[in-house]
Amino acid sequence: MIKRTIKFTPIAASVALTLGLTACGSDNDRNIPVTPVESFTATGDAQFNIEVTGKAVKGSMKSAVVTVMTLDASGQSVPVAFRSAASAEAESFSEEALSQNAADAAVEASKIAANPEVLTDESGRYSIYLDDDFTGPVYITVKTSAEGDDSFLRCDAYVGCGDYDVAPEEDDVNDGDTAIEFGEWYKTDLELSVVKFVPAVEADTSGVSGSAGDANVEASYKANVTFLTSLVAALVLDSGSSVDEDAIAKASLDTVVQVMGQDAALLLSAIIGDLSNGGAVDLSDVDGEEELTDGILAIAQLSSSIQGLPSIGDVMSSIKAGIKSGQFKGNADASIAAIATMLQTAITNTANVFVAIATGTEDDIKTALEAAFAAKIPAPTAGEIVAFAANSADVAKKAKAAKDKAVKNGAATDASLAAAAVKVKKALEVIGCTGAECTVGDDFYTALAAALTVEVTASQTALTALEMSIETAQSSLADVQAMGGDALTADNAAAFVSAVTLLKNEATTADLTAKADSIFVKSQGYVTAAKALVTQSSDYQQVLDSATSLQTDASVAVTDTVAYDAALAALVAEAEAAITEFDVALAAAKLVAEDTADVADEKKSLADTAEAASTSALANAENAMVDTAANAAEAKELAMTAVTAASDFAAAVDALEIAIAQALVAANEYLALEGEGAQAMIDALTAMQTAAVAQGELASEQFVTAYNLQLAAETAVAKLEVLTSVKATSESLSTMTVLTGTGADAVADAADILADVIDELAEMGNNSGTGTSTRNADWDYAYSLDDLTLMLSNATTGEMINAAASYEGDKLVVAWGATLKGENDVSVELVTAATQTQALTDCVDFAAGTIDATQIDSCLVFTFDGAVTADNVDDAEIIMTETANHVEIMDGDSGFTGMLSITADDATDSGSITLEGVSGDVDFKVMTTYLDSDMEEASALDITVNNAMGYTLSITGNESAGYTGDVMAMYNEMMMSFGTAAKTTNGLSITYIDGDVVDYTDVDLIDSSK
Repeated sequence: MIKRTIKFTPIAASVALTLGLTACGSDNDRNIPVTPVESFTATGDAQFNIEVTGKAVKGSMKSAVVTVMTLDASGQSVPVAFRSAASAEAESFSEEALSQNAADAAVEASKIAANPEVLTDESGRYSIYLDDDFTGPVYITVKTSAEGDDSFLRCDAYVGCGDYDVAPEEDDVNDGDTAIEFGEWYKTDLELSVVKFVPAVEADTSGVSGSAGDANVEASYKANVTFLTSLVAALVLDSGSSVDEDAIAKASLDTVVQVMGQDAALLLSAIIGDLSNGGAVDLSDVDGEEELTDGILAIAQLSSSIQGLPSIGDVMSSIKAGIKSGQFKGNADASIAAIATMLQTAITNTANVFVAIATGTEDDIKTALEAAFAAKIPAPTAGEIVAFAANSADVAKKAKAAKDKAVKNGAATDASLAAAAVKVKKALEVIGCTGAECTVGDDFYTALAAALTVEVTASQTALTALEMSIETAQSSLADVQAMGGDALTADNAAAFVSAVTLLKNEATTADLTAKADSIFVKSQGYVTAAKALVTQSSDYQQVLDSATSLQTDASVAVTDTVAYDAALAALVAEAEAAITEFDVALAAAKLVAEDTADVADEKKSLADTAEAASTSALANAENAMVDTAANAAEAKELAMTAVTAASDFAAAVDALEIAIAQALVAANEYLALEGEGAQAMIDALTAMQTAAVAQGELASEQFVTAYNLQLAAETAVAKLEVLTSVKATSESLSTMTVLTGTGADAVADAADILADVIDELAEMGNNSGTGTSTRNADWDYAYSLDDLTLMLSNATTGEMINAAASYEGDKLVVAWGATLKGENDVSVELVTAATQTQALTDCVDFAAGTIDATQIDSCLVFTFDGAVTADNVDDAEIIMTETANHVEIMDGDSGFTGMLSITADDATDSGSITLEGVSGDVDFKVMTTYLDSDMEEASALDITVNNAMGYTLSITGNESAGYTGDVMAMYNEMMMSFGTAAKTTNGLSITYIDGDVVDYTDVDLIDSSK
């Protein structure tokens, strides 16, 4: 704080005194009055206790320059004082100037002048510390340069990050060629940024120390610097207004929805209010500091994908411009839209590769990598293909190792990572938004609140488990503490040293402080996101209350783990002192070596048990059948159990390898003291280590096998669920009148009667007349060849047929209608217009092609080999017959309304029949084509049901060879076969994929011969 003091300096006092004395002299002394020089002093103390820490990743930015500013009321960046370490005590400043404002400003300038240079470490990590009275936005930029410094960027794009100008020397990271490959460091110009809002300290009563447990830190805030935070920072700075939590939350949400879409945004519910709380993951080197949840994995894959594009800077500029204009994907600016398309391809490739990494072998990863390369470069040269293929095996190996390291570091389990990989791939299949999708509404906020609640609940569960672990650790700590102090003697000193070592090893493995800090950082993100929800509606207050409660509880866990670490460090110091005090170096080393070896043996036993459980579970899954719905469901459960068992097996082996490494350290220290039997211990542990590596490989193989079995079972379950609907659809179709022999005969009989009577009347040779048909005694007729009209009626059944015709060039166009009766009281109506005149007008227009089949009722068109009239029609040859009829069929169970269209090509002796409409609740279409080949009719039939399932029954063949085909339906966005069909004497027989054979009788479909 600055203290203002106004005072006279000695010089000023002397001048004032002289002037005062001379003022008493004569007016002739010609003395000139001098105004005293007034000096102002400002003093202040500053203590830098507010920690802002994070990582700069796209991949990791090493030795990058960190710049720290704040933002004024207009959103402009201005300098701010900070330090690279927390203050143990206050710094004092004192400045003097000619005005108080100038003195105050000089003090602030002095604070800023003492700002240190800050560089990121190899993981991109940085930490800065602000004055303890700082509140407001802090603007941080991190920059790597292509030249002039030691900064580097690590490539975490699976298909590479371009090429070196000069190939680096071969080492553990670089393979010595010019390609910048996954995991390699390279020089480039890149600047990322983040805006973090730091609230007043009194608003954060958690009292939590920094992530490193520094007692001098009053409050700690995570501020990761990533691609997404850079976009948010750009939007915030461009707003030209003051920045607060609400402004950052809005910019964060807008950015995620624009770039990733609403579905993917829901995966980021934990950090949606402030993206700097997570997402700083370098896929080439996952340190376990951040859990690979669905949302974090999605961000990591997005970042990785962008790094593989030609220009990161151009991509960022285009996305920023797109977001500001309201739509990144499909932007009116073709160049921005092209970047969006390029990004979609890249992120799809990354997601596909990561699924292979999480669920497959190195060969699977290699295949996915090469497919991604081909998609990235649609027309690669032969040289490019050869070069990438030559390196893809090494890249696959690196990617697999990076995934294994992530699991070993606790970022995920094999099972959770596989599930996340598949879920994220689905979410990223379509990124971004267009139109109304870019505006979030109540439905989105409701879904966001639900997703955030799930996250908070999961973290609360994890915290409960952690608290139990802390209690256990504290109990063990107390037991070991009881061995020290006044109880420590020469007799138990070695045992004390060993107990402390075991406790330290266990603490290192458990890493409770990191876990507590992780949950606390998550809770900060939850609170920020929940506040954004409450801004939308007070209905979400409960979400905020839960998140706040979690944050409070997590802060206690952090405090407890920091205290535990401090107490453990004191014990370690006491143990080291005891070795010297009681001269037990050799005895202690021997006991430590023996005890740590015993721990390794225990871990070995646990790993062996896990191996047996995994092997047994895998055998059960492999023996499971997926031929029926019930069996497939059981197989799925068995496979999921095997996946979990294999994941647990891998975790047990990881714990074993850690214990072996710790035991080897102890054994080598014992060997250094020339301890008896030390070499034998080392040899035994080395052999155990070799066996553990083999177990790890087996665990990986079993996991991949189990996961593939799970996928197969899930596929079978889903297919068999669809199969149930397929069978139901087949059954419904088989019982519809329009597709049975009865219905088909009724429609065909109408045409038979009409043709028969027309032939009879033609033989009579009259131009008009009325009477009763001699061939069909129940039918009366009335006709006129001059008007080309015909009426048929059946007084017994109430049936009727009418027709009106017109010669139109080479066509005879007939408009007709009918009301018919089939067997079992089936009624069939060929619908026609209200008048024959209107019906014929419509049919003429239909024949001319000026209207389509949806605009007519029932028409019959004969096309001849030349122009026809009443005078020459008998001598003309019909070359094509077409009919399109509006048909309504009703029976006791189901009805049909739709169109029946028939085309017959006499020249090729081929034709087609199409029936399309609705029967009951089923909207379907039947298409039949037939061809008389060598006097034997060959035909093809397709029945398609117009529903989401896309049911299709397809049959082809001829009389001698038989009619066979498939029943198809939509599954996983593709058509697949659910059974094979064969025509039988009186219907169809379908053999379904579950082995069921179902015969459908009296299914005549449409008799094309009529």
